[in-house]
Amino acid sequence: MAKGLDALLGATLEQTKEVYIARLKTHFTVKALSNEDMRRIGERSTVPDGKGGKQTNNDMFNGLVIVKGCVDPDFNDKALKAHYGAADEIDCVTKALLPGEMVKVMQAILDLSGFGNEDELIEDAKN
Repeated sequence: MAKGLDALLGATLEQTKEVYIARLKTHFTVKALSNEDMRRIGERSTVPDGKGGKQTNNDMFNGLVIVKGCVDPDFNDKALKAHYGAADEIDCVTKALLPGEMVKVMQAILDLSGFGNEDELIEDAKN
């Protein structure tokens, strides 16, 4: 059998990673997003542009990536949303995390989902 086929047959899309948040002195658990997850995030974050067309609301897109990709904590948790006075799970992300923390968590989710730096991935594969 071909190497690519063997790799796909033995692979799983279920990947998780721990991300350390220094301010909170704890780790968040994040997971890879599927194609379906990304499609839904794209649909939900697409809004009217006021000119009859549509555009992506980047803040909503980024928040949804974190909401969907973060296993622990669950930003949709009622107590967490109440603690931060958040209207919804996206609002909870933006009220609970600093901008740099959001980028760190989002980058980990996107890396797991295959959007990482290709050169780094090739180097990792070689070692």
